[in-house]
Amino acid sequence: MAPSGTLRVAVIGVGTMGARHVAVLQQLERTRLVAIADSDPVARGRSLAVAPGAREFADWRALLDQMGSSIDAVCVAAPSVCHAEIVIAALQVGLHVLVEKPIATTVSDALRMRAAARDAGRKLMVGHVERFNPAVARVRELVREGRVGRIFRAHATRVGPFPRRIQDTGVALDLASHDIDVMQYVLGEDLQQVFADGGTFVHERHEDLITCLLRFETGTLGLLDVNWLSPEKRRELVILGDAGMVRAEYLTQDVWFMESTEMPVTHPWEELALLRGDAEGSAMRFALRKVEPLRAELESFVDCVLNDLPEPIDAHEGVRALAVALAVRESVRSGRLIRLLEMPAPRRAGVASIS
Repeated sequence: MAPSGTLRVAVIGVGTMGARHVAVLQQLERTRLVAIADSDPVARGRSLAVAPGAREFADWRALLDQMGSSIDAVCVAAPSVCHAEIVIAALQVGLHVLVEKPIATTVSDALRMRAAARDAGRKLMVGHVERFNPAVARVRELVREGRVGRIFRAHATRVGPFPRRIQDTGVALDLASHDIDVMQYVLGEDLQQVFADGGTFVHERHEDLITCLLRFETGTLGLLDVNWLSPEKRRELVILGDAGMVRAEYLTQDVWFMESTEMPVTHPWEELALLRGDAEGSAMRFALRKVEPLRAELESFVDCVLNDLPEPIDAHEGVRALAVALAVRESVRSGRLIRLLEMPAPRRAGVASIS
């Protein structure tokens, strides 16, 4: 048995993202990494160099069969198409699960995963890591405080060079799912419809560039620009309202706020530097404490299991983000506007923490 207050964890899938999970888990005080699984011996070797005490498995099924009773939780960072099978099997042997986004590649699989977690009485958290970026948290605070006023538009940009590691999906699921989740989280409202265009230019099978127009339930507009074709990596969110505009840079974790020129300055925030232009409102830059989002995400998962707290990002939120991402992809394929069905959250059932 693990020491009291320690979570025994395995990682399934130790490619680029899974290897980051391994490295961070080794640093956390309340976790003990006990096993890894991946069919690639080179990937396993790299992870074992970081976590030499972990057992290695070439097959995740063998890991669950042999160690299911001696671990508490598993992080699933395998290819997205494998998520449903692995997650459901892990839940059925009594493990809590953190699964990388997207939760699955079909809504039906995602709903089966959500049901399996409920039936097993175990935690199922979805790894939308940008939720743990302090820049996103500050933008959400500004929106909720009314600093931006009535929201007109949210504009997300997530572009960069082609990642050779991604072969099983396109930018709709791999990139857009991040910003779909963040925009709904920051604005506190669901998306109602999407209209997207894009194409397959470099990737052999999947879309690698998408531009999308979104509409939220209150009428707020959204713009989404994602691709694997830009030589420069950019991760940015801009929220425009009648009181001003807020911009977040995910990579540097910086946030700027620019007031509307028609709104008087009535809030002298000590932490902000004011740079006034001739025809612009006051520009304010927030000084944020830098945080490693994946570490914060994993710490929150550990906390929710050990203290029996609700998942910070539960399966329902994962299903919701997936449904929109799939609608974006379908809009690209069909050239049609896609209206999304209302997706109310199910009643939460009690879940069990580790003893």
